[in-house]
Amino acid sequence: MTRFLMAALVVAWTTAAQAHFIWLEPIANQDGSTTVQVYFAEDAFPDDPKLLRRLGGLQVWKVTGTEAPQPLKLVPGEETLTAAAADAADAVFVASHDLGVLNRGDAVFRLKYYAKTGPAVTSNAWESTVTSDDLKFDIVPRLEGGRLWVTVRFDGQPIAGAQVVASGPGMDDFEGVTTSDGQASFEPADGGLYSIRARYIEPAAGELDGKAYQDTRHYTTLALALPGESDAATTRVSAKVSQSIPPLPQPVTSFGGAVCNDYLYVYGGHTGGAHSYSTDEQGHELRRVALAGGEWETVADGPPLQGLALVSHGGKLYRIGGFTAKNAEGESHDLWSQDGVAVFDPATKEWSDLPALPEPRSSHDAAVVGDVIYVVGGWAMAGEGNTVWHDTAWAMDLKQQPLAWKPLPSAPFHRRALTAAAHNGKLYVIGGMQQEGGPTPQVAIYDPSTGAWSEGPALVSAPAEKRPEAADASGGDRRRGPGDLTGFGASAFATGGHLYVSTIKGDLQRLNADGTAWEIISQTPTARFFHRLLPVDDERLLVVGGANMGTGKFDEVEILHVD
Repeated sequence: MTRFLMAALVVAWTTAAQAHFIWLEPIANQDGSTTVQVYFAEDAFPDDPKLLRRLGGLQVWKVTGTEAPQPLKLVPGEETLTAAAADAADAVFVASHDLGVLNRGDAVFRLKYYAKTGPAVTSNAWESTVTSDDLKFDIVPRLEGGRLWVTVRFDGQPIAGAQVVASGPGMDDFEGVTTSDGQASFEPADGGLYSIRARYIEPAAGELDGKAYQDTRHYTTLALALPGESDAATTRVSAKVSQSIPPLPQPVTSFGGAVCNDYLYVYGGHTGGAHSYSTDEQGHELRRVALAGGEWETVADGPPLQGLALVSHGGKLYRIGGFTAKNAEGESHDLWSQDGVAVFDPATKEWSDLPALPEPRSSHDAAVVGDVIYVVGGWAMAGEGNTVWHDTAWAMDLKQQPLAWKPLPSAPFHRRALTAAAHNGKLYVIGGMQQEGGPTPQVAIYDPSTGAWSEGPALVSAPAEKRPEAADASGGDRRRGPGDLTGFGASAFATGGHLYVSTIKGDLQRLNADGTAWEIISQTPTARFFHRLLPVDDERLLVVGGANMGTGKFDEVEILHVD
């Protein structure tokens, strides 16, 4: 079983020697269920099981944000209390416990406890799951700028002056109080489980069961997993950092996407149902939205295309190839790859034609290395049954006039539905569907300084038993292949000195420092293919459009923090 380091409920039992708290640790089982274990200790680790006797009446719920909270039944064991929860990979667990009125000689007070836990801090669940209705005293975490921030809320409102105490691997214990906006922060050290608790004294006298009390002391805790080098593969990145981008005007796959002059641009793409291709189901508009926020706007029109490439360089956009469906919806497919190339100037909001590709091409990709646009992969479709897979690759130097496409040495592959990216002065061609052999996670590298191709490290692939059937969302026939789908319809981009790839499995992979291997650094909030991975800055990437075999097309734009 894989342990997702999480925890929750603080029961602060003050004695002369020490304080104990209740912690919940969910353990993911192989069948997809979760076992929640309850401890009573100083931090989020097990202690003397006899202390669990003090937890009679403890309530624990599973909260997903999409349905009513589900109460969990606690079962006593030899060393822990346990509870079973199904479909809980991204659930948040909350708990509450009221110890009633206590008399400690110099004070008579009511003592109440609240707590929660969930997946790693990088999960979207912390933003999307609201627990203020379930916890009177609540902690909401986020990881930003290398610091762990917590917002402490009482009755749903940020509370100032609450005591916050935290401990974790490799760090000195932190103690502070919340600011006027209910926040406190500290710099974590190593990856692992962090124990966080807060205290607030409510200065309101009352009576319970015939016992009067002077005030109520509220304690809440959060046991939270932070990613480290060893456990990054089990974490999820945040889909919301410090800004948001509105959804696309309509869900789309196999489109062109680029970031230029602080705008996100998208062009064309497939808007119809799976494996249905027609003129009316292809986009032909260039749309944009400011990265700083705002609304989408249509800035130019053009030919209906999907399976195209769109790249940015020098403050302009370059649209390359793609295919056009000449048939109407419901008619037999009549799909034709195109050789058209055009440049868009945001200053004039106009397209200008450039030299056409030497042959029609779609289901390819392009990237800019230095001042040179490289075009690789894909095929040429010319109506039903007339398809040629390309092993050619082309380059156009934008600094040389007149502009012209020049051939590269023949590519050592026949692939489409691949992705290309520039990194460290080289062109990386990643994954795709092979003409023979099905989908592949293989990587080819072209070095402009030597004019030679070489083999790069393959993407980290899913085990064979987890490989679903391939479904082509870019046009053409549905295929099966012995290779897994990791590289099929993936998208790649380099930012902050690192090369990243997001895959159909929802893996966010990063090439290591010496370029010899890929590592899965996180899971994206949604698993997509035929999407676009694009940069915001050195620390953030966008995931735009695309589709999932189970849920269909996406219009959501996610922001991934990759600091």
